[in-house]
Amino acid sequence: MIGTINKVITKIIGAEKANKISQHKRLCFSYYKDLSLYSKHSIIHSLDTPNKIECQLILYYHSIEKGLLFKNTKPRFAKRLILNIHPLLSDESIKKLVNRSQVSTAYRVMCQYYELHQKLGVDIEDLFTKEQYEGYKSILSTNYDSDFHGAIDYTKDEFYSFTDSDFGQFSNSRKSIRNFTGELVPTDSIKNAVQIAINTPSSCNRQSSKVYLVEDKVKIDNILAIQGGVNGFTDNINQLLIVTVDRNYFFSIGERNQFYIDGGMFLMNLLYGLHFNKIACCPANWGKVQQDEDLLDDIVKIPESEKIICLVPIGIAESEFRVTLSKRRDLKEVFKQI
Repeated sequence: MIGTINKVITKIIGAEKANKISQHKRLCFSYYKDLSLYSKHSIIHSLDTPNKIECQLILYYHSIEKGLLFKNTKPRFAKRLILNIHPLLSDESIKKLVNRSQVSTAYRVMCQYYELHQKLGVDIEDLFTKEQYEGYKSILSTNYDSDFHGAIDYTKDEFYSFTDSDFGQFSNSRKSIRNFTGELVPTDSIKNAVQIAINTPSSCNRQSSKVYLVEDKVKIDNILAIQGGVNGFTDNINQLLIVTVDRNYFFSIGERNQFYIDGGMFLMNLLYGLHFNKIACCPANWGKVQQDEDLLDDIVKIPESEKIICLVPIGIAESEFRVTLSKRRDLKEVFKQI
């Protein structure tokens, strides 16, 4: 019956138009399925699985780590995060997962937060009690480490000491830096980093990624204000890379999300290229809604066909700086044989 109807419609409006309608319907259905799965399995609507709770824990503890980067740590920083993370760390399903790398790190970051304030002689009993602190240490058990640090100190020379090492050491040495001198990176060095990224594999070698360099300080500050993830570190950010992917280079409904994959691969190689050229950088996630895209469009004009993948503030690193621990998952949590 449906086949007969389609034949009649095709005869009336023509094969080309009928095919376009059919493709549009398939595209709408595919995007609707994407929407349904994301709505169900992300943490937008609920924290109803241990993995979702772990996701929220990571978001919270990593923000606390960033607060530890400042040389003169402001007492009682991240008050809202501290209050919000306690109920998650008290969840019985999370306590059972304390041997997971990220869950363990969340407890340890919280212990460091409490111990830091004890050293400073600052009372935080209203937002973090001694009983809670002792409880977290008890949950950690042998995972507790009094020497744990959520932020790591580096000198510039130490940080770049592995840029000429084997790839394993080189890759492990790359970290996000937020402490810049304000000095401009030479354009040729930036081009060298982009040239490395150009070697990134892409779908059918279509090479759809683009990199825009912004050096207008007012525009940079306005763009980063929309992004919101590097607040407190923007004073010496005088150069910004915007990584995009052009939708014009994708042809099928099955490729509706391929540009994120190609763009992500390009971004990673770009970060390696920057690190190899000793350019400090901190990729700033562009997980934004359309209203934010419109605000950015008022600041810098990027073709409508291009999707922003990431913002990358770049600069010259200070002689001494801190980076977040950003604990990596254990191999057993990532690699599965099936």
